[in-house]
Amino acid sequence: MRYLKLMAVLLTAGFIIVSCGGKDDLTPEPEPVPGPVTDSASVSDIPVLPAHELRGVWVATVSGLDWPQGEYSESEQKSLYISFLNLFKSLNINAVFFQVRPDADAFYKSEYEPWSKYITGTADKDPGYDVLKFLVDETHSKGMQFHAWINPYRIASRSGASASFPALDSRIPSAWIKDYNKVRVYNPALPQVRDRIAAIVKDLVTRYDVDGIHMDDYFYPSLQSGESMNDEAEYAEYGSAFSTMADFRRSNVSIMVQKVQNAIITTRPEVIFTISPQGNYNNNYNTQYIDVPQCCSNRWIDAVIPQLYWSTSAKTDYFTPRLDWWASNVSDTPLMIGYGIYRFGSGSDGFSYSGELQTEFNLASSKSNVVGGILYRAKNLVDNKLNINSIIRGEYKNKALPPYLGRTTAQAPGKPSGIVVHGSTLSWQEVEGSSRYAVYKDNGNKKKATLIGVSSTNSYVLSGNGVYFVTALSETNAESGYSDLVAYSVY
Repeated sequence: MRYLKLMAVLLTAGFIIVSCGGKDDLTPEPEPVPGPVTDSASVSDIPVLPAHELRGVWVATVSGLDWPQGEYSESEQKSLYISFLNLFKSLNINAVFFQVRPDADAFYKSEYEPWSKYITGTADKDPGYDVLKFLVDETHSKGMQFHAWINPYRIASRSGASASFPALDSRIPSAWIKDYNKVRVYNPALPQVRDRIAAIVKDLVTRYDVDGIHMDDYFYPSLQSGESMNDEAEYAEYGSAFSTMADFRRSNVSIMVQKVQNAIITTRPEVIFTISPQGNYNNNYNTQYIDVPQCCSNRWIDAVIPQLYWSTSAKTDYFTPRLDWWASNVSDTPLMIGYGIYRFGSGSDGFSYSGELQTEFNLASSKSNVVGGILYRAKNLVDNKLNINSIIRGEYKNKALPPYLGRTTAQAPGKPSGIVVHGSTLSWQEVEGSSRYAVYKDNGNKKKATLIGVSSTNSYVLSGNGVYFVTALSETNAESGYSDLVAYSVY
């Protein structure tokens, strides 16, 4: 008969053994055969908690790019998304930015806009299941955040002025739209439009357990050469306080952003609000008419994610100076970097080898206000051209918790107490105000610990010898101090 010996070592002498099962958010390795608890002693290590880092990936649905890729059956769609999540989890990605509203449509039943045609192939056709609930629940079951990515103004696209736009849905008033050569948009100058966008966000965060609302870089449309914005009438009606048309347009976008933030704060204040502007600041300010530094200085958003889709090794290195610019112009708003992994293996200048991504990661890590990065986009992770995933896997070797992005000083829960090991199950007392617990492996006195998992209950199944401890997490990832340390060994 095989015998196992288990030793539990606590900082405090004398303890009560409890057994408490539960399902972990991040599934540990197979459970070893439990053995008896023997004695206790003190552990004097002072561990260092690893930094929180958001590691995200964009999932684009416009034209079915990433999902559902023309697959219109429920089973095929679910299978495809689960395969994405399994890949993301294997890369230690901890957040999904999923496009739930690409063209004034919805990946859920909405009173404001139709079901997206990208789900079934037909606009406003009910797919027969709650798509967004499935997406959110499945993402959370893998221990990842779900950020609902919306395009604020775009309604439809066409190939040119001679082509026709699709029929306008009856829920969208025709007086609220603007048509241009290649795009139809909600008119950003209208107060009714700003209220509509805020109402859509309020509805979304009320009905679905999303962790964030995310906007991309489509604000005022980028027009073709010689094309006019054609908003003189709106300027005459609403712009008397502004000396220039450009300032009027920027104010319209700023008001929309503030209304969206207010809708979030008054409904579910824990939801994160992020914007991903173009990497070129001049384009944002003078073409899309969003003043991103103003949004940051006023903390109208919780994090900014510029799209730095250039190479450091191209003929002209735009990545490095623009990274420097963003790191210096976002005030105290947390900064994340949008990485254009879609360029690798595409023939784009400077993207002929995967080591370029490592260079970009290293440059971003040198900025003290960078708290994460988002990869564009999911299918490029699947395609894995130039073995780009090897760089990502190396950079994200250890798991990481997403950062706290709250609007006030973090209110962390109290630290867990009563930590014990029984068999191979680590357990502790529940902490009031905690939604999850982070389980760490200690690597020695004053050394950085390793996050091994996150549990939604007050227990976790250990899979290897070591010294372990636990912290409590709030719903917004504010983290408590660490518990006593307990040693676990199997002989």
